[in-house]
Amino acid sequence: MNNCLNNSNNATSTLILCGTTTAAYLAYKLYKSTTLRCPNYPISDNPTKQGFSVKHVPKNLDVIIIGSGIGGLSTAALLAKQGKRVLVLEQHDIAGGNLHTFSEQGYEFDTGLHYVGGRVADKSSSVRKQLDYITDGGVEWEPMDDDYDIAISGEDSNERFGFCGGWTKLKARLKESFPEDADAIDKYYQLVHKATNLFPLLLVLKLLPEPLFKLAMQVLPVGILKKTTNEVLDSITTNRKLQGVLTYHYGDYGEHPKRGAFAMNALIASHYRSGAYYPKGGPLVIAERIIHVIEKWGGKVLVRAPVSSILIDEKKNRAYGVEVKGKKILAKTVISSVGAPKTFMGLVPHSHQHVVEKCTKAMGDPNVASNVSLMSMFVGINDEDQSLQLPKSNYWIHSPSWDHDKNMADYKTDLEKVPALFISFSSAKDPTYKTRHPGKQVALVVGPCAFDNVEEFKDDRVKHRRKEYADLKEKWTQIFMDGLLRYFPELSGRVDFVEFGSALTNDFYLGTYRGAVYGLAHTPQRFQQHWLQCQTPIKNLLLSKYSKFRECLTL
Repeated sequence: MNNCLNNSNNATSTLILCGTTTAAYLAYKLYKSTTLRCPNYPISDNPTKQGFSVKHVPKNLDVIIIGSGIGGLSTAALLAKQGKRVLVLEQHDIAGGNLHTFSEQGYEFDTGLHYVGGRVADKSSSVRKQLDYITDGGVEWEPMDDDYDIAISGEDSNERFGFCGGWTKLKARLKESFPEDADAIDKYYQLVHKATNLFPLLLVLKLLPEPLFKLAMQVLPVGILKKTTNEVLDSITTNRKLQGVLTYHYGDYGEHPKRGAFAMNALIASHYRSGAYYPKGGPLVIAERIIHVIEKWGGKVLVRAPVSSILIDEKKNRAYGVEVKGKKILAKTVISSVGAPKTFMGLVPHSHQHVVEKCTKAMGDPNVASNVSLMSMFVGINDEDQSLQLPKSNYWIHSPSWDHDKNMADYKTDLEKVPALFISFSSAKDPTYKTRHPGKQVALVVGPCAFDNVEEFKDDRVKHRRKEYADLKEKWTQIFMDGLLRYFPELSGRVDFVEFGSALTNDFYLGTYRGAVYGLAHTPQRFQQHWLQCQTPIKNLLLSKYSKFRECLTL
């Protein structure tokens, strides 16, 4: 899923659409839409791995985009199709952000996009139309299992709640499990519908001057957008177990119910109301197809291109380019797709920190700052006999109970009490995987991680950090593996490869700030920040990720 396709892990998947939505707004904001004939410049054979070199930078750039996640790439594609000369710069050695995949010992792993809803397999749906536009129709989608998500609690691992497309069917299932709360279940989905329909109004209100925005938020009937998930659910039921089941997917946006905005819960529930899908060929295909569009229109996406600073005219307070490896690259407009924290605190030079002081101060508010990161375990599985029948669904394991707030609080005092695990098998979801990687399957296990847990090791050399860090990762690896084998015992004895990444891994490979794969917190307070929009206090410097909650695309 801003990326609605987030850099989030699950958030990414939930947010892909949000990326294209934000990009569409940027394109409209910057340039009047026109219909042009594509010049069909040559496209590269390996579009996600073109290394930075000054000679590869297009001449007379209109726009430089920092970051090649879904928000950055979709913005670039839309602007390129308006005839603008675009350059996308990526610090990693592969483009795509959370769309990128990596291979080890013959296994291919996805990193951030795990499922997409929005009726994306239906070519008439708005999500599919947006994606087809920025990829020139180059991505096809595979349906996941009817029960795309399976929610389980450690209290009773035999009791499983399957979440399927179609609210009529889903509500009937929930009422069968919670017959005394039938009215509450109906009310919940009514409120989900209400919040989802109101959310676009919030984006429109952000365009007003700040005093009018604050007044509108007070007088308009948007109260549900200012409430946490707990506040809304407490108003309709006292059944804590039902509340836990209805919020099983809080990991898609990174905020447990006590902190998280109900609007995010609602947007994600709505996004998957018709089921879930996975890109055929893997998530990297999306990035490759978008980059081909950018290239055909004369733009470039270059990797190993870490932007060290945004160039700003001190007299005019206007961005006019970026610095990469000591080289100044100039353009009329700079768009940052790496999030507000990294943009304002890492890329705006000291000479202009006073200009963004209001923004940086607001990001220090605990209700706005990121509250959680993620750690991931990548597992390679031997399936040479092709006997494994792994699910095309995601498993959400909550431990030890359905009380997500308590689970998270306990985890903060005991790092071995991991409150939730997300288990996914991309090799089962992608119908091309077995052909491309015969005899192999892969699993991904994801859980929450606070940056504070690993901050003391952040300055150690990558892959040579202290023994204490290795010991901590080993402990978490065992916990994650125990969770995987508990629910999938058929994998015992088949594990060939294991790689584990923490919040520090996110910073190194994804360029996140303090491991914040979700960006800023998805809380009610975050959505009321008027400054958090595309336009920044610096002229010609825009953000493409401000609406990560967007994801509402869920990515």
